[in-house]
Amino acid sequence: MYQNRPLRELPEDLKPREKMLRIGAESLTEEELLAIILGSGTKDMDVLSLSREIVSLGWQRLGKMSPEEVARSFKGIGEAKACQIKAIIELAKRINDPYEGIFINNPEDAYRFLKNMVDERREHLIALYLAPTNKPIAHEIIAIGRMNVLHAEPKDVLYHAIHTACHSILIAHNHPKGELKPSREDVEFTQRLREACQLMGFELLDHLIINKKGYISLRREGYM
Repeated sequence: MYQNRPLRELPEDLKPREKMLRIGAESLTEEELLAIILGSGTKDMDVLSLSREIVSLGWQRLGKMSPEEVARSFKGIGEAKACQIKAIIELAKRINDPYEGIFINNPEDAYRFLKNMVDERREHLIALYLAPTNKPIAHEIIAIGRMNVLHAEPKDVLYHAIHTACHSILIAHNHPKGELKPSREDVEFTQRLREACQLMGFELLDHLIINKKGYISLRREGYM
């Protein structure tokens, strides 16, 4: 087996770059892929052995570390290689980002994003959790109604806000058969949620009532 041999002991056609050219990137291990990206090792370790050590730490753990922490974790790695590793992880996250290119800058943006999520038979309360740039971090269905009654508490919305470490929140719910007009309960819930958000350090951007034909914004209507 060649798996744990240093790079210099590998046959030429099993070195990472040559192997990729010969049989394709999908056949390479994670350490081989990383070795191609890093290009060179350290004074004491060839690039494949270094990559093997880095991968063994785990991508999730590496993702939580700063470049300085990465550099301190591996002998001979400087800031340049640490930044390469962090750049790879960030790029992978962005490639797999379901919210790529989406920004919620106004109620129209929110409606375009949410309108296909509504159920025409039952009310759904949906929360969008946003970064400071207004890019979605996550969205969650907070509650599903029964018999035209939907119940939720501010804590149900804030639970996910805390776990996503978002900057701001936008909520929306649909009126499957009714008018696009807020009920007294809608307004009261919005006000309670806004107060809870202020206490917890989040900004409540808006509350939309939506259906397949359109929406209203409680902020624009003066309820917030």
